[in-house]
Amino acid sequence: MGITQDQYRYTKKGWGSFLKMYLTNPCFRFVVFLRASSHFSRFNPLGLIARIFLHINKSSYGIQIPHITKIGKGLFIGHYGAIVVSNEAVIGDNCNLAQGSTIGRINKGPRKGAPKIGNRVWIGANAVLVGNISIGDNVLIAPLSFVNFDVPANSMVLGNPAQIIEGKTSEDYINFHF
Repeated sequence: MGITQDQYRYTKKGWGSFLKMYLTNPCFRFVVFLRASSHFSRFNPLGLIARIFLHINKSSYGIQIPHITKIGKGLFIGHYGAIVVSNEAVIGDNCNLAQGSTIGRINKGPRKGAPKIGNRVWIGANAVLVGNISIGDNVLIAPLSFVNFDVPANSMVLGNPAQIIEGKTSEDYINFHF
């Protein structure tokens, strides 16, 4: 289900840490309901309850991530508010999303589709990733960047229009508590 790996991105191991994080951190609580909604069938009573709580959390915290979105283990949402992710997007393992980030789909044109994001990608506040683009592993997308093109692994993207700086990575921005 991925909840254990998600927990390690927020805090250390153990039920006590899980419970404390669940009760005090709305972003972690959202991720728990997102994972539960994705895991359980819509016909399972736990799946129905998880979807109800996910919907309440979506409305309360301004996070629009559909439960059918393919998201790897270790998702970290730093701050809630105005986060939008397309249900067609694919997000790799150990990725960070900041407030105001958009991972959107384009309906027409040569880039029709949604982004595919690699592992260990840090997406800064108010960054926009749109279209059928591929973001490599270990990429840092700086705040306020507009990205509508493929980004190679082990690089940083910043600005609007966005520019790629190779060699700078998300390494120092992705935290683990394994």
